[in-house]
Amino acid sequence: MSNQLRTIRQLRGLSVDRLANLVGASRSKIYKLENGSQRLTDIWITRLAAALDVAPADFLTPGGPSIPVSYYISAAFSDLASFEIPPPLEQLSPPRRLSRPEDCVACEIHDDSCDGIYPRGSIILLRRCDKLQSPMKPGDRVVVRHFVETFDDGRVMEILLGHLDRTITGDLVLLTRSSNRQLPGAVTIRRAIAPDNSLRDSQVRFGHFADTGFKDFKTEPGDQAEIMGVVAMAIQPDIAV
Repeated sequence: MSNQLRTIRQLRGLSVDRLANLVGASRSKIYKLENGSQRLTDIWITRLAAALDVAPADFLTPGGPSIPVSYYISAAFSDLASFEIPPPLEQLSPPRRLSRPEDCVACEIHDDSCDGIYPRGSIILLRRCDKLQSPMKPGDRVVVRHFVETFDDGRVMEILLGHLDRTITGDLVLLTRSSNRQLPGAVTIRRAIAPDNSLRDSQVRFGHFADTGFKDFKTEPGDQAEIMGVVAMAIQPDIAV
């Protein structure tokens, strides 16, 4: 489904300023709703439909691309029972400037685990690792599924957002930015040296990434986190203005 707000507004002969006045919003808010940088929520669809004299369904075009909001980004100590959002999933209309939306998945930030980067309530659009057109590299903003502990009933995890980096010993890590001190500043994704390996073996594990970035990077059984994708775009949480 694609956002038809701009098309409907133009068909009604309304300027952005006029529509903003009709729904009690700012001009900036209307622009953001039209270009997809803020969510076109059910509340806004209802208000806009009344102002434009159309049905709420008219804002969405069946058959177009949509992105499922499938996961919560949140630390392990949050109040979530599951980091996978239960169905029915919200189908997000792709922002106009997002290329190849069919290669993306969406996550919603549930807590303050990345408030130094994006606020709670933001929607993060991820380009899946197998759909990247260029290799990942240190500094890229990514989302990872971090395996915190392992119990008899499986691996306990959290989903975190941050930046890729390498430590002085060569470990691949996620650097987080949060005001919450319970969250570690660095989360290990893959150690350069396994406990039963030598320092020399680290060159075998990561040596080919030195000049090309993390080309063809795939999760290995011993990894402490799985990279779910690279951030392609962030959609701001809904605000009143």
